[in-house]
Amino acid sequence: MPRMSANNTLFNYAMDSARQAVNFDKQGMVEEAFEKYMRAAESLLEFLKFNKNPKLQQIVESRMEEYLARAQYLKKKIRGKSIKAVSSSGGDKPSGTDGAKEGRAGKTAEADTEDDADEETKRLRDMISETIITEKPDTKWTDVAGLDRVKQALREAIVLPIMQPGIFKGARKPWTGILLFGPPGCGKTLMAKAAANECTATFYSADSASLVSKWLGESEKLIKTLFQLAKKTSPSLIFIDEIDSLTTTRGASSSEGGGERRLKTQLMQEMQGMKSSDKERILVMGATNRPWDIDPAFLRRFEKKIYMPLPDLESRNAILHIHTKDVDLAADVNFDELARLTVGYSGSDIALVCREAIMIPVRELDLNDAMNQENIDIRPVTRKDFFAALEVQKPVSTAETLKQYKEWSDEFGV
Repeated sequence: MPRMSANNTLFNYAMDSARQAVNFDKQGMVEEAFEKYMRAAESLLEFLKFNKNPKLQQIVESRMEEYLARAQYLKKKIRGKSIKAVSSSGGDKPSGTDGAKEGRAGKTAEADTEDDADEETKRLRDMISETIITEKPDTKWTDVAGLDRVKQALREAIVLPIMQPGIFKGARKPWTGILLFGPPGCGKTLMAKAAANECTATFYSADSASLVSKWLGESEKLIKTLFQLAKKTSPSLIFIDEIDSLTTTRGASSSEGGGERRLKTQLMQEMQGMKSSDKERILVMGATNRPWDIDPAFLRRFEKKIYMPLPDLESRNAILHIHTKDVDLAADVNFDELARLTVGYSGSDIALVCREAIMIPVRELDLNDAMNQENIDIRPVTRKDFFAALEVQKPVSTAETLKQYKEWSDEFGV
């Protein structure tokens, strides 16, 4: 009985939203009508999860498609209206939050004086600017301690095909999908940025939170737009962090909705349809701490799977130096000793140890005196401070999870 009541509530809410949408539509209230059509479609999608009547499902799906089609039409009108308004507003410079949005629309309007390709690129960039980070990374290989084997694999898979495309002809094709997997905090994002920087590729950084939209159909459009823009700004590297949350085995969860399945399908189609050429070089790099949760169909599209292990002794020593840079250290601090004591620690674990140790002398200051003095003398960080920090900060990875990574790497990785 409670489920039936919930179904009725969802359906009634959808129909009420649809009626309001139609009324707003007739009155020319485009933004309000768009929002109500989308809410009606979302409610019907939720309704379909619980209703098992085939005839009713067919009717509801038909209605939902009608509402989505009308919403898409209205969205185009809204976009055209905003661009026209900015174009006719003169040279006044917008300010504040609204000004930032108007500024983006203004850039799109100014593209009318440029060629069509530039206008299209700006339009696509505007669509993803609020959710996807687009940048030219300044991270270098030297910023990532150790992992020489991983760096070499990425050079072969990413840098060489972009810098020397003439090598890859005929049957020798460059990789289009790379999966970085391993324990948390081992530098997967840093490694992706360094690779993009070395081959001067445009770097697109996304995660599950930025790609999943509450609006029905928006997630699929966002993914499609991301790949379209990557083609126009190639060479491009699309980095998707925590990709396991987007690519779990389809149908494995009873809570998986139609929107999630469509998102996975869209991402799979985009990755499948990628074709590298001298003019368009795109590579998708995913990072995950749980590679065993990824759908086999997605694993197949990640042609190269690279294991990012915990840092070795030499790498831990280098990480300790990096995260204590420009800090006064006492003579008794021995990084070789600390590197031996941090077996099982990830790069981010060691960074937290350093931050904790560095803050201990600061905590000893009298805050009242410190606030009233221009020059404050802080004692150097000692060996004892690092030992105290090691007591507080323990490694995240366990022996059991490390064994699981090793077994998965032996089966799938390189």
